[in-house]
Amino acid sequence: MLISINKATLTDCPPEDYERMYAEAGDFMAKQEGHVGQLLVRSQTDPDVYVTVLVWSDLERYNRLDDMPELMEIFERVVSLSGPEPADGDRIVLEHHKADVVYADRTAPDDERAGMVCLNRIRLAGCADAFYEEVYRRGSDLMAAQPGHLRHKLVRSREDPSVYFSVAEWASLSHYRALDRLDDLTAIFAEVNDKIEIENHECVVVYENSERGADA
Repeated sequence: MLISINKATLTDCPPEDYERMYAEAGDFMAKQEGHVGQLLVRSQTDPDVYVTVLVWSDLERYNRLDDMPELMEIFERVVSLSGPEPADGDRIVLEHHKADVVYADRTAPDDERAGMVCLNRIRLAGCADAFYEEVYRRGSDLMAAQPGHLRHKLVRSREDPSVYFSVAEWASLSHYRALDRLDDLTAIFAEVNDKIEIENHECVVVYENSERGADA
């Protein structure tokens, strides 16, 4: 299974234009061979930030998207995909990661839509990857046992192995914020807080599609 994570920061693109563009692209991708599911969320911490989480059966089938001109035309309404550097006409700043699953509790989307999504971008800074993953696993196992928890995964970037993304889906914001009262959870993550750089986003779901593509 392959996870693709895209963080888009709007610079010259109204939110409604970006969401309309992505819905069109998302519907197209959902019909392709190997599609498992996708989620587009918008940060409430920084409303200019959107993150997509795309679940694909394997890398080979995911890479076929690059050879689909119709899909590329949709995305290029907001960002150039033809070169390594941003183009002058880009309307977003895009950060892209192909990633591997490190930890997962119900990775594939299901029918229960999340009321909120907590998305963290984590960069290791003086922390061994094995130690961070072990701490994260203990913390996440505890979170997964809490009321309102729906789905949870930690993925690691192939492009930059020091970068991880955690995606936690909750029934509601109040369920998520109840974690603040768990002293055991606070103590677990305190083991790495000074060894990582973390960007936290409390998000709402904008688009979700769990339609299975052919042979997914």
